[in-house]
This record gives sequence, structure tokens and C-alpha cells, in this order.
Amino acid sequence: IDIDPNYSVTYNNLGATLTRGEKVQLLNGQQMSQQQLFIKAIDTDPNYSQAYNNLGTTMTRGGDVKLLNGQRMSKQQLYLKAIDIDPNYSVTYNNLGATLTRGEKVQLLNGQQMSQQQLFIKAIDTDPNYSQAYNNLGTTMTRGGDVKLLNGQRMSKQQLYLKAIDIDPNY
Repeated sequence: IDIDPNYSVTYNNLGATLTRGEKVQLLNGQQMSQQQLFIKAIDTDPNYSQAYNNLGTTMTRGGDVKLLNGQRMSKQQLYLKAIDIDPNYSVTYNNLGATLTRGEKVQLLNGQQMSQQQLFIKAIDTDPNYSQAYNNLGTTMTRGGDVKLLNGQRMSKQQLYLKAIDIDPNY
């Protein structure tokens, strides 16, 4: 940051090392929180999807955050923007799905409506080794049913949990 204060990836990566409420002192003496670092990453590169996603993870449901350009965004709006920029980043689909309740839908910026279950399925489609998405998809299902993934595979609730454990036994 001291060498290149316009390199957004560094602000994002530094923010990812902090916990909520923690601050870091930059070499110029400025104190920055995790949220402020993600906001700065967005300011230096408005098309950096991971910074929008990461900023969303710092927020509680119902609140909003003010970007340096003055725009206010909710947690869902941050995830929607991240998906619009990078439709192949599985973590954002999973995070957006986690903001919804069963039966609720959200409209992506491209106009597509998606349910919580569809978002978790899309997260699995973009990263078949993302254990958290399998687990979260399992939580949306009733006992005895199954779900069809985008690759055509059908999985029961139990199979989804087993797959999540198989991918990450420590999850």
C-alpha cells in the first residue's frame, strides 16, 4: 500500500487478515478497519468482485454501507454487484443464498430470479469442491427429497452432507 496506494488487491487482502472490529495501522500512520479496507479496494477498482463480496461478509442483515463514491449498498446489493462483475465466483452465490429465507427469491442484476436453493446449486456448479455450498444446499431440503444439480446429478440431503464432509472433513 505504501508503494502503490492504488492497488486494490492489497487493500482487499489486508482486510481479509483482520477480524470484525480490528484495525491495522498503515505505514503512513492511518488506522483502517476491515470494512474501510474493502471499501478502499472498491474505490481503487470498482470492478473488483471479491472486494464487494468481502465487504458484504462484514455486514449484518438490514444495514447498509456507504462507499467512497457516496453510494449506499446493502449486504445483498454488494453480493449482487459481485456476481454481476464475476458470475463465476462461487463464494458470492453461496453468501447471497445465505441472506435469503426458504422460498424467498432475489433478482440478479441481469434480471434472473434465483431462490436460495438455486443460488447454492449455482455455487456448486461454479466450484464443485466448495463444501460449504453442499452443506448449505442440504439445509434447504426436506427429508426424503432430492435436488438436481446443474450437471444433472441428483443428490439427497444426506448425500449433500456426505459430499461436504468428503471435500472438507474439518467443515
